Amino acid sequence: MATNSTKKPRSRRKRRQGIKYKPVSFKLTVGQKKALESYCKTNNVTPVRFMKSLVNTHVERYRNDSPPPSYVTENQLKLFDSE
Repeated sequence: MATNSTKKPRSRRKRRQGIKYKPVSFKLTVGQKKALESYCKTNNVTPVRFMKSLVNTHVERYRNDSPPPSYVTENQLKLFDSE
């Protein structure tokens, strides 16, 4: 058995860090639960997916990783525009 010593070792990439999830629980009344189920059935979405989309739209501006909004006004100088 001859081994090939000229073979390059495979370069290993760093494993991506997994996403951490935290459980959240709350209570709904019977009427709220029925309304949620009826909404989800008519719009073909699961209750969890529906609630996640609501939370994401409301907390998007409070995330740390989003860039700050740009406050460019109309009367700002246009020094670097390609005109």
